[in-house]
Amino acid sequence: MTRTNRLQLGTFGTNIAPGITFTSIPGTLTTDWSRVKHLARHAEKMDFEAIVPVLRWKGYGGEHNPHSDVYDTLTWAAAVGAVTEKARIFATVLMPVVHPVIAAKQLATIDHVTGGRAGVNVVAGWYRPELAMFGDDLLAHDARYDLADEWIEVVQRLWSEYEEFDYPGEHYTLRGLFSMPKPLGEKPRIMNAAMSGRGLDFALQNSDQIYIKLRDDHDEAVAQVADIKRQARERFGREIEVWTFGYVVDAPTEQQAQDFLQYYAGEHGMHDAAVNALTIMGVEAAVAGDNSTAARRFNWVAGDGGVPFVGTPEQIADKLAWLSGTGVDGCLLGWPLWEEGMQRFEDDILPLLVEKGLRA
Repeated sequence: MTRTNRLQLGTFGTNIAPGITFTSIPGTLTTDWSRVKHLARHAEKMDFEAIVPVLRWKGYGGEHNPHSDVYDTLTWAAAVGAVTEKARIFATVLMPVVHPVIAAKQLATIDHVTGGRAGVNVVAGWYRPELAMFGDDLLAHDARYDLADEWIEVVQRLWSEYEEFDYPGEHYTLRGLFSMPKPLGEKPRIMNAAMSGRGLDFALQNSDQIYIKLRDDHDEAVAQVADIKRQARERFGREIEVWTFGYVVDAPTEQQAQDFLQYYAGEHGMHDAAVNALTIMGVEAAVAGDNSTAARRFNWVAGDGGVPFVGTPEQIADKLAWLSGTGVDGCLLGWPLWEEGMQRFEDDILPLLVEKGLRA
């Protein structure tokens, strides 16, 4: 797991239909194990460092209800880990509904299956309809991270301590805690996407990788990344990596790439589901015709709100170099049509990243 590339890469959302794009065009991702296995092995062929699933227990509604068809991320991670050899395999865990004693055992098992390549993307929760499925309601924002602090402490102690212990917390009161086997070597790597005040504190203190929505302006993005790394170092004495994510739409010409973007996200986008998701997140403006809201909604449909890598192979390589220049350590990627998109990335874009010194 030694880092060899200036810009690390990974795939995002190969466990969910229709992937990170909200589109009804033919050929999008399905919950088909043969496809999942193929995409994982293709990512390894390109020396991608990470394979990360999207966590969803309930879809976003609308006519097509995207993200309602999804593999469980823990069993998925064990299966993907068994058919790969190099990439770090993450499970994404909704902390309020997965008990930390169960999670510690499952993640240690995945670590053994993968030979020490397990990771966990911990989520405090935001999608209220999912919590109702488990008989719970969404906690107040800061209380979610109070629970998360206890959850992560219990898990990490179970990974490292060999004697039984009790845990008298506010959210968890547990007795006689014990878990074997322990993870192999270092503990599984922890990822968390949090940008708010209390959430960012949790991520800075507990994560090895912080997963952010990067600002569009280059200077602002540089300052954003530098500030996160500085806070981790100065406040908690930790060195962390900063990652982001994006979607790739490439074609021989920029116009062809833009035309395909409009085809899958404009003409065939699941905009009703995007409105539902953004409304629940609290970022869907009520003002009709608000340009910023329309752009946010389109970007959510096009690729889950990630960085748009749209254009020719050269333009996409330049945008990834721009990304690396902000100080970002890694980027997770997705495609509207995964198999052919990943193949073009290997053939046309990856060699350009090697030329730019971003990939070994």
